[in-house]
Amino acid sequence: MRKALLVALGLALAGGAVGNAAGFGPVALGFHLIPAVERQDGHRVWDLSLSLGVTVVLDAADTVEFTAIIDSVPSALGTTVTYRRAVTGNVTLGAGATALWPITDDSVHTPLFEAFARAGVHGDIAPSLAAESTAALTFLTVAKTDDQWSIIPLAELPSLSLSGDVRVAERGSVMVELTLQPVITDTTLLSDPFGRITDDLLVLPMLSAYTRYVP
Repeated sequence: MRKALLVALGLALAGGAVGNAAGFGPVALGFHLIPAVERQDGHRVWDLSLSLGVTVVLDAADTVEFTAIIDSVPSALGTTVTYRRAVTGNVTLGAGATALWPITDDSVHTPLFEAFARAGVHGDIAPSLAAESTAALTFLTVAKTDDQWSIIPLAELPSLSLSGDVRVAERGSVMVELTLQPVITDTTLLSDPFGRITDDLLVLPMLSAYTRYVP
């Protein structure tokens, strides 16, 4: 656990160092609700995760976001670095990487690494309300199994996120986001799976709320 926390802290310090050299964008504290795929003892459990993200503005078109996230169990600790570039005034393209440390019995295991690409469209729909639609695709997953690193076959289709950001103060806002993640899996082996579309497809939702501060 300590090793994973040190890595997360190192990413935060790296973000701070880059921020000092460039400039800070929004700082976001996030709360994320994710349903369990299967029921437990007849009940559906919803996991609450917390995240802290810091955006570094490199120039007028380029930003890098450093995010740390941990769930309520805790069963995993994750860190993500996301690069975004504004292609036009309303369209962004980018890519990123995630490291996810599974946690079992108070022990942190070797992380799993993912690489993803993203594209987003955003715009103002009212003086104090902005909206964004984002698609993201994980194209590479690497994990250590049986003492060797291997590429995990992809099971996720592109995710879709819809968000609304309401400005509540000169430098503060509240953002709500819904993310839908299609997953290819054999749902016939699961007990009352959440989000089942077909025997081979689930669509799992995540509802997020952020408080954002712009320095």
